Amino acid sequence: MKRCALFFFICIVLIGCTSTPKVDILAEAEAIRSLEDQWSAAVVARDLDKSLISIASDAVMMDSNVPIYTGLEAIRKASEVWFADTTLLFNTYTYGIDIIEVSSSGDLAYVRGHSQMSHETPEGIKEVRSKWVDIWKKSDQGWKCILNIGNSDNPKQGQ
Repeated sequence: MKRCALFFFICIVLIGCTSTPKVDILAEAEAIRSLEDQWSAAVVARDLDKSLISIASDAVMMDSNVPIYTGLEAIRKASEVWFADTTLLFNTYTYGIDIIEVSSSGDLAYVRGHSQMSHETPEGIKEVRSKWVDIWKKSDQGWKCILNIGNSDNPKQGQ
């Protein structure tokens, strides 16, 4: 009988040792929200280096009417051009997060949101509205954005 009880005790201990720790989904979502806020502040400040801190080295960026940018260096070069565009009024940039979903394993997440920024055109200042999705992956270095997809809500010219 003692052997049977000892066997069950050992089984319970082993099961407890092999179970994965519970992920605090809300804390992970707040961590990602903070990173999105930092990115937004870097955009308003036109701070290239800070805007790239949370981008994975093999990340992919896909925006309307531009090629796909793969890898941090390609994203850096595209961002340099974007930040240098004097017709974009970065101080008007605002964004909102519509949803943050973190996987039950706590290592993948997505964020869906919207943003707007004013743009100087020959016809005057226009508001550019867009929607976007960021895919985040957690590693030893923390959360990194691995995929950014965005596109405009503005109607195509001529429509």
